[in-house]
Amino acid sequence: MAVNEYCFRAMASAVQVIVVDGPVDAGVVARRVLGELESLWSRFIETSDISRLNCNSGLPVEVATSTTTLLEKMGEAWRMTGGLFDPSILPDLVEAGYVASIDDPAILGCLPETMDVGIGRGSSFQQVSIDDRFVTLPRGMAIDAGGIGKGLAADLVVSELLSLGVGGALVSVGGDLFAGGEAPEDHGWRLDVENPFESNGTLCQLSMSGGGAATSSTRSRRWRQNGTDQHHVIDPATKTPSRSDLVAVTVIASSCWQAEAHATALLLGGRANFNEYTASQQIHSIAFATDRTMITTDSCSEFSSTESASL
Repeated sequence: MAVNEYCFRAMASAVQVIVVDGPVDAGVVARRVLGELESLWSRFIETSDISRLNCNSGLPVEVATSTTTLLEKMGEAWRMTGGLFDPSILPDLVEAGYVASIDDPAILGCLPETMDVGIGRGSSFQQVSIDDRFVTLPRGMAIDAGGIGKGLAADLVVSELLSLGVGGALVSVGGDLFAGGEAPEDHGWRLDVENPFESNGTLCQLSMSGGGAATSSTRSRRWRQNGTDQHHVIDPATKTPSRSDLVAVTVIASSCWQAEAHATALLLGGRANFNEYTASQQIHSIAFATDRTMITTDSCSEFSSTESASL
């Protein structure tokens, strides 16, 4: 068995690609596909599909097939989380201070001159129209690919690599990952669950036969605005950064885009809703509360910081 690993940066995130029994150019393929998706989905690129949609809300915009897929997954994520995952919170994210690229603060997001913070939220997202390759956002709506874009990108890159005949592949974009095919180790694909209260601490390791995993955290992508700490997880109910009693949630699901949506919903829903939500969605999860306690689903509850387990 030949295992190759490739590391580079894309989508303002560290990317890790692991390929089992694949061609030598597998890393090049992964980098190319991620680069293409970033050029379509980044709000920091003026010519991207997302930027053109935001600046032409109310009008039909022709986009790439992968972008219609992204919009469809956004709609599914919004519906399955009861609106807790809401891709239309971009005006509030900008209001909170997330206006510049993580990689280059000189690059500002491409946004319409005016954004209506009251529209495009909740029930309005169902008004997004997708007709073949033409997408129309409700007037005043502005969307952000954000975490679901990275999750879907991981899903799509692994699918591309498997179609080329690799034995197995894992793609991680900023820690959100998807794995499929043969794993390099007998116990499966390894997932490190980080301790959100330590700079470089791994709390436990999980192993999975395949699927997606994603983490939503209020401890990452933070900044200060007007003397106040802010973060990128916006609560659609308050239109401000989340004040939930959960600070980080890791979810394992059948795809990375689904894991990303569920992780965000769990974090926003808070500790009181954790058990009911994970049971109804049939997902595996580990969460961390503000008091530094760890909460898990039954499938993860027997794991300690020094143990590994299979899912």
